[in-house]
Amino acid sequence: MGKIALIARVGSEDPGLTLPNNTYQKEANVSFFYHGNKNDVSLHAFTHSLKQLKLEPSEIAMDLLVVACTMYAADTRISRSHFGEDGWTRVIDLFIPVSDVTVWNDQRNNLQNIFKFLTGDIWTLHFRSRSNDQLKLCPKGIYKKYKMPYVTDTVCLFSGGMDSFIGAINLLGQGIRPLLVGHSKSGDVSPFQEKCGDALTVAYPQLVPERIYAFVKIPKNDLFDSEEHTERGRSFLFLTLGSICASTLNSASTLIVPENGMISLNIPLTPLRIGSHSTRTTHPHYFMLMQKLFDGLNLGVHIRNPYQFKTKGEMLRECLNVPLVAQTETMSCSHPSGRYEGMGNRHCGYCVPCIIRQAAYSAAGIQDQFPYRKNIRTPAGLVSSKAEGADILAFKYMIGKSAQNPNYITAAIRNTGPLGEFVDEYIDVYKRSLREVDHLVSQVRLR
Repeated sequence: MGKIALIARVGSEDPGLTLPNNTYQKEANVSFFYHGNKNDVSLHAFTHSLKQLKLEPSEIAMDLLVVACTMYAADTRISRSHFGEDGWTRVIDLFIPVSDVTVWNDQRNNLQNIFKFLTGDIWTLHFRSRSNDQLKLCPKGIYKKYKMPYVTDTVCLFSGGMDSFIGAINLLGQGIRPLLVGHSKSGDVSPFQEKCGDALTVAYPQLVPERIYAFVKIPKNDLFDSEEHTERGRSFLFLTLGSICASTLNSASTLIVPENGMISLNIPLTPLRIGSHSTRTTHPHYFMLMQKLFDGLNLGVHIRNPYQFKTKGEMLRECLNVPLVAQTETMSCSHPSGRYEGMGNRHCGYCVPCIIRQAAYSAAGIQDQFPYRKNIRTPAGLVSSKAEGADILAFKYMIGKSAQNPNYITAAIRNTGPLGEFVDEYIDVYKRSLREVDHLVSQVRLR
């Protein structure tokens, strides 16, 4: 297997690049802002939302959007099985036009480290100046003299999941009116973002938060004729969208990323799950690298996860409006589409996020009123050799290993990446989370 090249083109005057012959196994182009070209990366929903709220990012922030989308395009259109050196690791070069090459060259090493940490691939970034140095990507707000309807210095990522819903509720409950930023690439989660947004509107009529709807779609045509569904790089795009919005609000703004401590650390539950099953989308080391990037670009954005040391059950129990969470359907499932089962979008019940979610309801002593496609506590039990039993089996393995060896979790946590001075706190929250899960999975029969 060889290197893969993805060349970004920005603006209708950008001809792209001609790369040396025989350097890459395969190469492709991806275009941005080509005035409606059908093969453009679709950013209209995001830029339209910015215009409506009169939010005007800097050109450096818009560069970051192009960088994130180019990376995301490569991550989702370069198949690991077809192009991976070992069936997993890909070697990818990105060629990206930017407004200031000097600024971006200074961030090259950090970006490459971020991408490698997230995806496990080997990335090399090449920056060049935009073909038209007069080109401005920043969407200009309608009636510029008017600003966003309210003043805030807080953006909260809003995925449609329980954790982000609790994060938004707690901000509003403290009198903070955040800007909510949601991202989707399909219709699987956007209805849940709508439901959660509508619930907040009804519950907090005096503090109704505005929402940015960031539907970002990568074209399929002419991009390596393949797809990759592991999507390890999606978090970089999501955090980029949030940081761009936050950078427009204040000289010093906060990007809130609500995520419970267990999912944030996301320790591989078995040795076989290193890499393929274990994402690092909100890992503390990743956040540290992202903060370094935001600082290097002078975005004035501070990233924070207020729930880093909370279990999901603790988040639910301590929420400032528990009844609102209990009666609002959120979506935490890793594969929510049940259309082939005739059930529509619904929690599967047996993936890792679904297991942690059900354990949280039980730990908080709250009735989970929304149905799952599979009842994992059925007397008949689950088949361990099928998908329905795989994650339960993995949790049982982790619970058993930690019971046998008190230092097992400590070693596993340290292996996820650098954690700085809070290692003891990370170990403690993971152990508490595992106890919540153990209470649930001990009731699940495998056959």
